[in-house]
Amino acid sequence: MKKHFLSVVMAMLLITSANAQNLQFGISGGIDAARFAVSGASGGPLKYKTELAGGVNFEAAISSNFGIQIEANYSSQGTGLISDDGGTVGSFNLDYVTVPVLVKLYGSPRLSFFAGPQVGLLLSAKSKISGAEEEDVKDQFKSTSFYAVFGTEYKFANGVFVNARYNLGVNNILDEDVVPDQEYKNRYFSFRVGYAFKL
Repeated sequence: MKKHFLSVVMAMLLITSANAQNLQFGISGGIDAARFAVSGASGGPLKYKTELAGGVNFEAAISSNFGIQIEANYSSQGTGLISDDGGTVGSFNLDYVTVPVLVKLYGSPRLSFFAGPQVGLLLSAKSKISGAEEEDVKDQFKSTSFYAVFGTEYKFANGVFVNARYNLGVNNILDEDVVPDQEYKNRYFSFRVGYAFKL
């Protein structure tokens, strides 16, 4: 499925490049605020963890109202673990390269709304419990995570842009052999500032 998704990305790049009126390349950085959605487990609540993130994007405007944007991002996801009294007791830290393919609708020359699928390729996974050493747990998680992405962006005349999005994980990222009756799904907000220029 991962290979199929990446093949679709390459095909869309070729098609949009051939038909686009306006091509732009951008680079951005910001913060991801992530938390697991867990089902089938008991325990204390989960806490958002925030980490720096960033990436590059390629935008092709097909018309004045419609465009395609393909990105490659570094994203630090996971969750914080807190006790019933609100104290932080640990965390899961999962690092991904994410590749979203976004349909952009231009509400005005500066404002756009976007949505689309995203695949995340797991680079590393570690857990940390207060008072203990950090542990490598990559073998407990699947190598690929899939998402639905929704967001909005504002781009200034000088090429600077700001955007915000919600990344809704749709598959269980936990290896079923580890805990068969539990599901962990990635959920995170992204806030980015960047710069784009015409190609």
